[in-house]
Formats: sequence, C-alpha cells, structure tokens
Amino acid sequence: MAQAPPRRFYLLTSPRTASNLVIRILNLPNQPSLLQNTKNEYSFGPVLGWKFQHHIIGKHIDELDEVGRNELKHFYQVCFDALSIQVDAAAAQGKNIFVKEHVGWLTDPVAETKFVFGEHSTREPPWTLQTSYASTHTALNKTILPDEYLKTWLPTFLIRHPALTFPSIYRTTIDNEGQQAARDDPAHVLEMTMHWSRTLYDWYIQQEHLSQFSAENGAHWPVVLDADDVILNPQVMIRYSKIIGLDPSLLKFAWEAASSEELEQISKIERRMRSTISASTGILKEKASADLSIDTEMSKWETEFGEEEAEKLASWVRTAIPDYEYLRARRLRPL
Repeated sequence: MAQAPPRRFYLLTSPRTASNLVIRILNLPNQPSLLQNTKNEYSFGPVLGWKFQHHIIGKHIDELDEVGRNELKHFYQVCFDALSIQVDAAAAQGKNIFVKEHVGWLTDPVAETKFVFGEHSTREPPWTLQTSYASTHTALNKTILPDEYLKTWLPTFLIRHPALTFPSIYRTTIDNEGQQAARDDPAHVLEMTMHWSRTLYDWYIQQEHLSQFSAENGAHWPVVLDADDVILNPQVMIRYSKIIGLDPSLLKFAWEAASSEELEQISKIERRMRSTISASTGILKEKASADLSIDTEMSKWETEFGEEEAEKLASWVRTAIPDYEYLRARRLRPL
C-alpha cells in the first residue's frame, strides 16, 4: 500500500490558552513522524515585534505611509518564506510538520482596521502574501494567507475560557510593559477577542476538501481542543495524538521543571509568557475553568487591576463568550 503523503498540521492558538502545555504533552521533539530540529512555533512573531517597535498596533491602515506599508509587507513575507523552507524540508524528507501560531498574528492588517474602526472604515483590499499557490481571498479569510495556501494545512483550534485568558494577557502586559502601558495598550482590543479564531474556523468548515480527512481516525476537521480538556482529561490528548499521526506512548504528562540555565537562554518576555509551564512538573488541574463565575472573577479583577480595568475586562469577556461556547460545543472529546 502506498505511503500517505506528508501532512501539515497547524495549531491555531491565542495568547494564554495553555498552548505551551499542549506542546509539552505532545513531546514533539521525540515524535518520529515529524520534521525535527526546526522552529515549530510563532513563525510570524517577528511581525509583531516590528509593529511594537514602530508603534502601529491598533493604528488605522490608511495612516500608514508607503515606507511603513512596504516594510510591514516585507516582514510578513520574510516570515512566510522562512516557514516555507521548513514546510519544503518536511516534504522532502517525507515527514509531517506541526506548527503553532497565534491566529491574531496571521491577521490581515486591513481586517484589523475594519475590526477596530468599522467595516466601512477603509476601502483598502485585503493584503495577501505571495505564495506558490493562487491568491484567492474570500470574505471569511481574515488572514494574510491566500485561501489556496490555508487549504494545504489541517487546522486545530485551541481555545480556553476568556475569563481566564483575558486577565492573564492583561497581567503579562503589566509585567512586561508596566501598569500604565497595560491601561493604554492598543493591542488589547485585538487580543481580547475570539473573533479571529471563530472566523477562521468558520472559513475552514466551508472547505469541502477537509471531508476526506475527517473520515480518518474518527476526527472531524477542523479539530477544536479546549484547554479544560487538555488539563483534566488525558484521553483527549491521547486521541488527538493519534489523529495527527503521533505516537501516543511518547506523550508526556510529567516532566522536570526548567533549570535556571535553561531560563537564561530565553528572553525576559518569553520567560514571563512561559513562567507557568517552566515552573511546573506536570499538569496543574487548578488552571481549569470549572465552576467559574464571571461576576466572581470580576470582583477579583477590581482588586487586582482597579474598577475601570475590571469593567473593560468583563466587557471583553462577555462579548467573547458566544464565540467560545460555539467553538467549545464542537471540541474534540474522548472516544
């Protein structure tokens, strides 16, 4: 029987959704089906760094001058080209590739402007990267990637209750940038939402080609993983590992905490973003959202962040709940 062609698996996440835990459990560096010795996360991270450096996060697309536009497009393209090298290497070796990316980091700047300022706030067409594929860009595709390229990936959406993720994002912003910067951070309106995940999920479920994969292993693509299940139900991760062609016997549900030497090898911001997983030796079940009440959480936020910021967080959370519940209802469950 002919060997199946190698596949591309995209883990599409948002900040503070326990994605580092998922990666740790899957034990990617020791999975023989995957391309090894490669960068398997945040290929488009440098774009975010450039945006912060040039203070354009949350800025209207029409306010970017020609130099800024060209530089931003260049950074997106460089990041994509680097990812393509890895994808091509996996194909050449007959290996699958597994890549984690925050959905928001793939978002088209024009879509960001319309989200913040209104659907009719600009006439600019969507930005679409140059790939070896056609460059169709349909309405639900809010990314900088063309439809044809997105179709080459099998997507998994990782979600977590927004009453846990949004205050955690706010907390890390304070630690990394300071209290006042957190209050004024224009990135929050783009991050404190599940709009990007919901929209891309809805785009993917319209793609008929995924049905041929959905019949395999009892899975339905796109796959949705809820962080609560990752934390509380090992059988979900065991099932998921089989769906993406990993060896379930190699999964890790316990490990050693990161050493001081290991922590010194990463940046201050990365240390903060990985602080929970770095200090842990296994899954922390108290990180699940069981019995969570938004009103109860809001009283905690008032104490921690102040009343005004707590109200903003509560508003973002309540707005995101319908998208969260929509995706959660479609999550992967144990057999």
